[in-house]
Amino acid sequence: MQKILVFLLLVILVSVSCDLVEQAEQEIVDISGKVSDEGQAVEGAIVLLMESANVTDGLNLSNGSISDNRGNYLILKVDPGSYYVLAVKDQNNNLEFDADTDQLGFYGVDLSSSDLTPNKIKVSDKDLENINITDLYSLSQ
Repeated sequence: MQKILVFLLLVILVSVSCDLVEQAEQEIVDISGKVSDEGQAVEGAIVLLMESANVTDGLNLSNGSISDNRGNYLILKVDPGSYYVLAVKDQNNNLEFDADTDQLGFYGVDLSSSDLTPNKIKVSDKDLENINITDLYSLSQ
């Protein structure tokens, strides 16, 4: 009887552990896309997730990435929520936003069609791909 009880407890423990691992895997969400400007890939752009579209609210580097030589970026392990995706081309590599020199762009902004309203993305339980930023602009112009 004791062996049966131990066996049943092991089965329950394994079942619960498998459910927890599966749930944890489902909650790990990645976001990927490409940063470009005038059709050209932007290398070295800092890509960040922001809760507000206001750059002066501050930049949180914990949810971010840097674009590669083809403009591609990947942000790993994103918590569920709604975010704006911002790319900053840090012209002098000081890791600070300088309105006089740096360029920025948001996902959803399309300067060619005069769409200046950034789109928010909703992160839940699936990876988000093709979150592309297609236009960078300077605030000093």
